[in-house]
Amino acid sequence: MFDLELNIRSWSDHLRARGNFKETDLLELENHLRDEIDDLIEAGLSQDESFLIGVKRLGNVNAISEEYSKVNSENLWKHLLIDPDHVYGVSRNRKYIALVIIFSLLAGTLMKIPELFGFKLFNPADQLFYFKNLSLFILPFIAVFFLVKHQSNWKMTASILGIFFLAALTINLFPSYPPKSTELLTGIHLPIFLWLITGAAYMGLEWKLTGRRMDFIRFTGEAVIYGTLIFCGIIVLALFTETIFRAIQIDLSSFIQQYLSVYGGCATAMITVYLVEYKKSVVENFAPILAKLFSPLFLITMIAFLFVMIISGKSPFVDRNFLIGFDLMLVLVLGLVLYVISARDSHDNNKLFDYLNLALILAALIIDGVALSAILFRLSTFGITPNKIAALGENLTLLVNLGGLAWLYLRYLVKKNDFPHLEKWQTAYLSVYVIWMAVVAFAFPIMFRFS
Repeated sequence: MFDLELNIRSWSDHLRARGNFKETDLLELENHLRDEIDDLIEAGLSQDESFLIGVKRLGNVNAISEEYSKVNSENLWKHLLIDPDHVYGVSRNRKYIALVIIFSLLAGTLMKIPELFGFKLFNPADQLFYFKNLSLFILPFIAVFFLVKHQSNWKMTASILGIFFLAALTINLFPSYPPKSTELLTGIHLPIFLWLITGAAYMGLEWKLTGRRMDFIRFTGEAVIYGTLIFCGIIVLALFTETIFRAIQIDLSSFIQQYLSVYGGCATAMITVYLVEYKKSVVENFAPILAKLFSPLFLITMIAFLFVMIISGKSPFVDRNFLIGFDLMLVLVLGLVLYVISARDSHDNNKLFDYLNLALILAALIIDGVALSAILFRLSTFGITPNKIAALGENLTLLVNLGGLAWLYLRYLVKKNDFPHLEKWQTAYLSVYVIWMAVVAFAFPIMFRFS
């Protein structure tokens, strides 16, 4: 039986996820749709017919209505909602597919260019060079893809590409002295900084808006999930290729290592961007389910981790690898929490996953407190090093982020504020990560004399 309210919510959620609409605009559009439906029902049409025609009449969102129709299984919806602009949409889609192929080849070729100057990708002596430059081989092309898609003006384009150029110039002109701690820190923090800059290209001129920043957080989470699956497929392809050719006494291991891994890795990144951006019907349904599935598993793991740490007496104060494990867990949990927030259905009154998210945040706060204590202990005992200062800054940054989320979640659950307050806090806090990543990537080498 046709559920009118369910379909109206589905339609508005689709606009919310795929369009650049403010919440007030969405409410106004929904009111217009309801008025159209009421008029059509009074004229004698059924609810489903009134809904379909009402959506079609909202001409200012026809392009999104077309996409909305694609994610539904009923042929009648597809017939009524697809408009004559469909041919243009297909042509535009082909254009973006061509860009994905071209940028994948360019990124792979760019990664091979250092070999002309004596660098080898799989040479242990050159791995640090490739590690710190990896994001510069791929992310500029993803940024250009978004700039082309959004038809960004020359000022934004020049600013974003200028940041990439200056970053590449700076980190490769910096000297490096043993033990090369600051160079390693640059390699770790630069990709995060540049990904957030790429986010500005994704958001376009509306990069300051809370809604667009939340879209970027959602996009990041979906890209991680989709990209991981595609990368696993590339690995299977490589193993399959090597196996079948080995059966006829042809060794393709060198080709796979030197070319398939390079161009396949770059293609994975570009294909992921394209699929998450244009094939939302798959990812929107699949990714949130995975996130909600792993939320309780991560919570159980964290509680077990803290329990075993207490029972076993293992101390993070002396074991550096133990401390790194703490920080890795914090980053993973925060990413999971943020994705669940970004994928949350605003019409969903079931707060089970809100309580679960809060439990995850509180557990992460406890772990962050232990990690901070360990870092301070190591600083007082073993002295100041770039790694310890970077870890201290990151844990303080995470502490403030998690603390703010916990406080706003508590206020939301006791109905002291609404959910958009939480989203606004998190999207504004992205600027803190941009600044800190830039400080570690570019200022730390100078502060610690490139050692």
